[in-house]
Amino acid sequence: MLRDMQTFDIEKADALRRIWFLGDVHNEFKYVAQALLDATERPRWIVFLGDIDLFHLSFREVLEPLTRNLPDVRVAFIHGNHDADTHEAWAMLHDCGSALPLHGQVLDLDGVRVAGLGGNFLGRVWTPPGDIKFANKNAAMNRGEYQFRSGQKPKSTFHGASYPDEVAKLAGQWADILVTHEAPSCHPYGFAALDDLARSMQVVRTFHGHQHDDRSDEYAAVREELGFDALAVGLRAIKNGLGEVVLARTEG
Repeated sequence: MLRDMQTFDIEKADALRRIWFLGDVHNEFKYVAQALLDATERPRWIVFLGDIDLFHLSFREVLEPLTRNLPDVRVAFIHGNHDADTHEAWAMLHDCGSALPLHGQVLDLDGVRVAGLGGNFLGRVWTPPGDIKFANKNAAMNRGEYQFRSGQKPKSTFHGASYPDEVAKLAGQWADILVTHEAPSCHPYGFAALDDLARSMQVVRTFHGHQHDDRSDEYAAVREELGFDALAVGLRAIKNGLGEVVLARTEG
């Protein structure tokens, strides 16, 4: 059943307006910097929706100017599929300084409970509603001497997968907002498993990245059917917690 979105938005308006959700930045941070400079009211929280896509510099180093110049702005993030393209990229993302990994957790962002599920549904792990190959990350990454010989590492993409145990853990909690990298079923390439998760957590609203498009107007038509307000954030775009556009989809 759809929670009272209007009441939630009224009661939490100030906090929601100051939580920014960022679509896939793919290592282009100038748009975020410009949005911060142009903002009449700066955010208290910036939440990256995955595919931060780092190379050469760690997330801590990328965020250092923000940390130095705007110490009151906090950062949280989930990972996307491209954040696990290599083991090095994964390590650089999680060398994140004071930024908070949100994947698999529910965090209180100034009175708004935000849950995160990072990564993508990977066929070699689990693509719902298909069969589960690995129930958890440990099983996928540690399969003994016959799987990884001569000192080879497991594929880095196993870091970036979404695992059944992570979804089940979140489903047993409640939140106001759920952020995912993958899309719910209202997107043509979305997943009903994320609908089920959002409803289990009794969220008011979800935000996703990954697809680089924004079909939120189409999603609104099935809001009652979904039981929550689904929103997309396009490539290098920004929306606040009310779903208002802070920065439209950008190219480059």
